Amino acid sequence: MKRTLFSGLAGAALALTLLWSQPALVSAAQAVAPHSTPVEVAYGRGGGGWRGVGTVNVGQLIKALQNLTGLDMATIRVELQNGRSLAQIASANGSSGDALVQAVVDAAKVRLNQAVSKGRMTQAEADQMLTTIRERATTLVNDTTVGAQLADRAAKAAERSTLGWLIQAAADQTGLDVATIRSRLRNGETLRAMVTSVGGDPQKVIDAAVNAFRQAATAAMQ
Repeated sequence: MKRTLFSGLAGAALALTLLWSQPALVSAAQAVAPHSTPVEVAYGRGGGGWRGVGTVNVGQLIKALQNLTGLDMATIRVELQNGRSLAQIASANGSSGDALVQAVVDAAKVRLNQAVSKGRMTQAEADQMLTTIRERATTLVNDTTVGAQLADRAAKAAERSTLGWLIQAAADQTGLDVATIRSRLRNGETLRAMVTSVGGDPQKVIDAAVNAFRQAATAAMQ
């Protein structure tokens, strides 16, 4: 199977879905909430200057939470999915939301100081970015919808990843090229109808996709 044609699509989605929510792998293709805003996108964009230095996202705050409290990712995931904010989790485990924000701000300040010293931004720009980071981090640590947003993001990633594996398997099983399959999907035709229209077996396509995914996952774990 030509895994190279779709491994790029599946790789990032696979990492996210396995980390965040295994049930999403099962349910994502059936129902995805249409209007939620991924927290990384909502709070993760810095304003100008040295690219990436002014960003703050939930991953950084979760890492800070782990460092400050010793909680593992599985525990944090459950707490977030139960509707608790990062600040609430921190407070219940010997830390605080303010400490999480400060940890991210301190790390960003190091990067910003380096950017200033290298002439990539002015001190005024760095100060403004640090203020923005603090504001965004404060909003994020107090957001009780973070868990729901992350689960939704994982579900959407799982849906895209699953479709990529199925499209490639359908191409291998039917002889249709990937571009044609994608075009017909955009025109409203289902993958099942497409496969059966050329005498293919949808179950064989599913089995092939699952087998390819299993092989890739096994190789990634070695």
